[in-house]
Amino acid sequence: MLILLDCRPLQRPGPDSEKTRFLLSCAAGLTAQEGVHWIFLLDQGGRALSLPAGEKATARKVLWPVARIVRKYHADLIMMTDGRLAGGTKVPQCCWIPGKADDKVLEKMGAARAVLCFGDKTNKEVFPGVFTVPPAPDEGITPLSMEAREAVKGRVADGKEYFYTDIAGAPQSGVINLLKAFSLFKKRQLSNMKLVLGGEGDPGIAEKLDSYKYRQDVSLVPKVEGDLIGGAYGAISLERRGSLGIDVLNAWKARVPVITAADREGVLRVPADDPASLADGLKSLYKDESLRNGLIEKAALIVADLSLRQSVTTIWDAIGRNQ
Repeated sequence: MLILLDCRPLQRPGPDSEKTRFLLSCAAGLTAQEGVHWIFLLDQGGRALSLPAGEKATARKVLWPVARIVRKYHADLIMMTDGRLAGGTKVPQCCWIPGKADDKVLEKMGAARAVLCFGDKTNKEVFPGVFTVPPAPDEGITPLSMEAREAVKGRVADGKEYFYTDIAGAPQSGVINLLKAFSLFKKRQLSNMKLVLGGEGDPGIAEKLDSYKYRQDVSLVPKVEGDLIGGAYGAISLERRGSLGIDVLNAWKARVPVITAADREGVLRVPADDPASLADGLKSLYKDESLRNGLIEKAALIVADLSLRQSVTTIWDAIGRNQ
């Protein structure tokens, strides 16, 4: 099967966006598991993506060139990624919707072979044409050996233990609240713990750090590397719009405990937008080893049931039918 994947909506948030990483990982998985071939439709001048093997087609100032690209490459299926279908073509289509399925959304998707959504966001009994694709941890995430952890700590945290946060896509206000919480933690505990911020965050974060009291204890690592989470003592998951929670799954797979405001099992929950409560959470992980180990073991059981193979199989079940 030859599928045209519209990557233009994925270029806007960039390669560090969890949805971008997840969808492109699923594309690679469909190639490996089912022999799918790809044409990637890209915006001219858009942000570069780490694409798996396939042809690349570039849109040059044409609003909807999908039909023309499909004719050129003789694609068997179109996969849209922004909640709408391409016009001007009779080639079968499937579409990822960014939020919750409802009658209004599905009315626009009437001609689609399948509608795909992220996570457990829809009722399959009410909307039988919608396939819920479970997010999965990033490929390559694994618990690190003691030697590997020490090497990561030496590279990003002067050899010290550190808390880690993926700030890609996080609002500046969330990162500022984290810095306030870390200040309270440092003031109260007088520890040598560090804070590592990974990914391309809001451009204003670097400026804020210039005047931050504990700047020497904060590392900003714009290029996310898979071992950053594995080397962490604990992870903080910040709220962000449209999050799939893959940063949490990555931490769980790496056997790193998580603090978050999200209502889910296997984490240390703190109120949202409350630096004092977050500081208390950091203190709890720092001082209570039994709490930390308990979170690690509980999360390991949850994440054991999630894999990219499972996600890819769900997608194939949706798009592979009625061929």
